[in-house]
Amino acid sequence: MSTNLLERPSVLSQQNVDEEFNALAKNIGLTLGRFEWPDFNSPAGEIYGRSLSSIRRCGAFMVGKSLAETISSPEAAQARAEFFTSVEEGFGTDKELGGGLEVRDFDRRPVMNGKVMAKDFKTAISDMTHAGLICAEKTARGDLRFLPQLTRSRWDHQNALLVDEMVQGKTGYNMRLVASPFPKEAAASSGNEFWRDIGYVPHLDRGFVQMYLFNGTELIAGSLSFDGSNKDVLRQIFAKHGVEIPEDEVTDNWLKYAITANLDEAAAMRLATEIANQAGSGYQKNTNTVDVTREYKPLMDQAFNQSYIHLCESLYRKTQTSGVRGLINQLAAQAQSFNPRYRSALYDMQAKQSFNEDDSIVLHELLVYSTIEMMRALHLRKMDTEGTSVFNPAHMQNMNAEAFQNILSHYGAQGARNNRSYSACGLAIAAGGDSDSSVQEAFGGMLGEKKADNEADDKYGSLTFECPKGHTNTRPRNKLIEKCKTCGTSVKC
Repeated sequence: MSTNLLERPSVLSQQNVDEEFNALAKNIGLTLGRFEWPDFNSPAGEIYGRSLSSIRRCGAFMVGKSLAETISSPEAAQARAEFFTSVEEGFGTDKELGGGLEVRDFDRRPVMNGKVMAKDFKTAISDMTHAGLICAEKTARGDLRFLPQLTRSRWDHQNALLVDEMVQGKTGYNMRLVASPFPKEAAASSGNEFWRDIGYVPHLDRGFVQMYLFNGTELIAGSLSFDGSNKDVLRQIFAKHGVEIPEDEVTDNWLKYAITANLDEAAAMRLATEIANQAGSGYQKNTNTVDVTREYKPLMDQAFNQSYIHLCESLYRKTQTSGVRGLINQLAAQAQSFNPRYRSALYDMQAKQSFNEDDSIVLHELLVYSTIEMMRALHLRKMDTEGTSVFNPAHMQNMNAEAFQNILSHYGAQGARNNRSYSACGLAIAAGGDSDSSVQEAFGGMLGEKKADNEADDKYGSLTFECPKGHTNTRPRNKLIEKCKTCGTSVKC
């Protein structure tokens, strides 16, 4: 069986796929056992690059609770942290701004019973990386280009287990630092577009330094970007700290090499920052993307509290709540600016009451994208599409949910019309353009066949139309409506 991805037959039987997968896995030194889905996690449909389990847990907590109770809950804290991370990382990959942006982020995570926990205090990080490894294996069996990421997922999980041992006092050190360079070998084999679609930043060759420090009470986790991913420079840096990385080591195995020490918080953060700066030498940076995004944290909170949280409850209930219905309508009003995938999904959501994983993924991506676009506009102080100045953040914080969602959807549509794209947390989000990336299917995109632009239409024409007063209406497939749903004006032909 060939181990050259470019020599694969166009059609393989399942047996041949399994044989080739196992041959390639062995070739990269990856030994996989058979995994069962852990009880804590969501069903086997969990999608790599999406933490639907956190969304479900938040949604389950919301039942019978007030919005204020939900917003302050640990379940919401974890879902919010993942939403914020997507926004912050995505903002830093803007093709116009990203060259001057870097990520310098340190976060505190609870430790319970000898394990580092998510912010919901219910899920161990090592359990989450284990679930991610299972998802990665499933994805790689369907698309062999994903094998290098499977290797990384293996080391991510191993690292999480070692960090758990560290907080248990079993390692002899309290600080662990690893580097994750851009996967140059894999990108050369399968192309930059594939790696951009799963959340990497090829135009910057962006890598990350990851630091973990246990201070006796909690874990401080650092994520620091560097651009250029020069492995010779990184190898020299690690050698200075007593860690030798072989010259022929494939990039995807670099996560198994760690700098360890006993340090206090300030010294550990300083070391991680120095290494990230040295690794990205030659790349002039002027702004920490985390500082920029957190300058607008009240607006990020507003996007989560007034919009994102409703998709959590809807996914758990499997039906559209009134809160998510309003968000869908606001985004659908801008649907013509979005690409066919989002446009079709929004119209479909308007025509039904149920709510599923695909719907939550679409809204997750559009909310992340629109929030990035909102902060981008505020950061640049650009003019909006109507020719008026961008809204003052203080003004926006006082808006009700409907008004804020309206503004948010306008920002998202503006980014789509300008074909801007962002990479974050296992996905790339490009809301504009005419193409639907097949790669996205493995990461929570379209799960069925690619849909044509006019597939949303039926024998009466477009499912979406405007009334005489300009309000957007969406009717059920193959049915007509008599009055505008907003103002009651007759739309009967």
